[in-house]
Amino acid sequence: MSTWLKASQPVRTQPRLWVETMWLVESREPMVLTRTIDLHAGLNIVWAKESASNDASGLASAGHGVGKTSLCLLLRYVLGDDAPAIATLRSKAAGSFPKGGVAAKVHVDGAVWLVFRPYGLYSHSLAARCDALDRLFEGTAPNDFDGYGRALEQFSIGRLAARSLPGTNQPLEWRHLLAWCIREQRTRFDGFYHWREGEGLGFKRSRRDPPLLVGSVLGLVDQALDQLLRDIEAKQKQVEQCKERIPELERAPAFALAHADRQLRLKVRAEEDEPVFATTVGESVESRVQAALQKAESDERGWEREAEQADEALAQERVRLHELTKACDLAKVENEMAKSLVDAKLEDYERLSKVRDRLAGLEGRCEPGNIEFSECEHVQKNKTTFNMTWFQDGKQAKADASLFAARHQASTVALDKAEKAVSEQEKLIAKKRPELHRLRVRIATSETSRTFLKQSWDDLQLKHTQRNQGGDTAELAEARQQLLEFESALESLRAAEVSQRSRQSSRVDAIKALTATVSSRLLGAAGHARFLPGHEVRPFEVARGGEAYQVLEVLLGDIVCLLDSAVSEASNHPGFLVHDCPREADMSELLYREFFLAAAEAAEQLGGDGMAPFQFIVTTTSAPPEELGGAPHVVLELAPGADEALLFKRQLTPDLTGLDAGWP
Repeated sequence: MSTWLKASQPVRTQPRLWVETMWLVESREPMVLTRTIDLHAGLNIVWAKESASNDASGLASAGHGVGKTSLCLLLRYVLGDDAPAIATLRSKAAGSFPKGGVAAKVHVDGAVWLVFRPYGLYSHSLAARCDALDRLFEGTAPNDFDGYGRALEQFSIGRLAARSLPGTNQPLEWRHLLAWCIREQRTRFDGFYHWREGEGLGFKRSRRDPPLLVGSVLGLVDQALDQLLRDIEAKQKQVEQCKERIPELERAPAFALAHADRQLRLKVRAEEDEPVFATTVGESVESRVQAALQKAESDERGWEREAEQADEALAQERVRLHELTKACDLAKVENEMAKSLVDAKLEDYERLSKVRDRLAGLEGRCEPGNIEFSECEHVQKNKTTFNMTWFQDGKQAKADASLFAARHQASTVALDKAEKAVSEQEKLIAKKRPELHRLRVRIATSETSRTFLKQSWDDLQLKHTQRNQGGDTAELAEARQQLLEFESALESLRAAEVSQRSRQSSRVDAIKALTATVSSRLLGAAGHARFLPGHEVRPFEVARGGEAYQVLEVLLGDIVCLLDSAVSEASNHPGFLVHDCPREADMSELLYREFFLAAAEAAEQLGGDGMAPFQFIVTTTSAPPEELGGAPHVVLELAPGADEALLFKRQLTPDLTGLDAGWP
């Protein structure tokens, strides 16, 4: 028995995530199964054999189109993935199995879930913590598919020091980690962080975010380091923004000077070749500005005089209106008095007499005579009085009736005349008021334009002075100082990051040691591979070049992380890995053989009682090593030419394209 992993001891007896059984369901009611696939912890090989017949076509003989990639897609489907490639496969499968779907027995962090996901678009997914598929279909076990989804998130992302990515605060999801755990064939294993081809995982930064996720999963990022990374991202953003702003501020004075010069020339109608400052001969911007300012001041003085005259005239007209209005009010009262005489209403006559006296100013004291108006002989003599005895004498009342009527008619004519005079005076004032308003608006507009022109000229002079002196603007000096402060703070944060990572050196050293162990087993000698934590492209590097070694870097890294999940409590890796045809990514036959043997030996060395602490599922069209060519390592054999040997035991479509890039 090989003992190359003797220095590593498992910390768990089974993977944190593994699939025990998969059922391809033809129908739920009644329950009819197309195929049952029993899986186990450790190495599981799905072998798509090449045709033994010489009559087979090129495609058939190569072992393509039998369903190995479809099996990987179904694994993704039962583990919560709903990517477009899966939707395409579902639509094809639903054509042959309209009531069918895929079911699986999934172990999630020690809990056993039975899961069913339909091929059709209009059926519901089911999940329950039970031990019999018929209970799930019959509904005796309550459906908790949402709970299953939460369990997948919690056992994976919920273990991480942070559930979002530093820099963007993008939430991490189980589907991000699942993409790493189930590599698809279409990426050709061309990069450790290249997990999907054409689907998109929703990372905002496709280059930087996968390494951050992997670092968190491997336990290389604790809460303190995560906070430092977030602080570094934020400070780096401030540095970049400041660096972008400084060139703009450096160019700003020249742009501002040119803009101010252009705008001022347009205002004063100066030609482009005219000098800015006054000279002994010819026009200049300065001379035009001074001339414009002087003209504006002169115009404003003239408008001020016109406004004063208009204001005085308007005031006189308002006095005249006041007098006419007062006379109109008096005429109205006298008209009403005359009417009270006609109507023989003594009380109205006496009340209106008092109103008339108040309007005429005949109440109070007569200042020249220093006596009350009621005792002034001149006033009493000139007041119109009537003998009130007619109210008691009917004959006299009849005699005075025509007199009262004539007086009322005369007062009505006087009232109409007074009202007309008031109306004409109001119209006159209404005509003069807008003229005064226009003058004041013109003055205000001119003052504003003159002030703005003077400010523009003063600003242009200042900009010329600053350019000649060659000094930085206050804003530019502040930005440069701010950049120095940001860069200093960033260096301090990076130093703190290095210090924090050094405290985790034991974790890095453990992965480096495991990398050396696995690479020695695969390559037959030590020193050819190393672990480079934090590298954004090749965290696992094989020293020798060539395409085969590029693929090997991906396989080596995945196997190291898979085994690390079994021997380290610090790892958050699920201990679950699926590779779809890595042999077809042009890895050499010898390396491919050692790759299988190393995985099987690791399962044997780390396992106990027939249970390994990880699950590794590999599909292949090449024959596995003879030692692994049967049970328990080969869990499913597929072959072209016979329906029984196809994954779905039939062709889903009559003509398939794209080889095994996806579809059975």
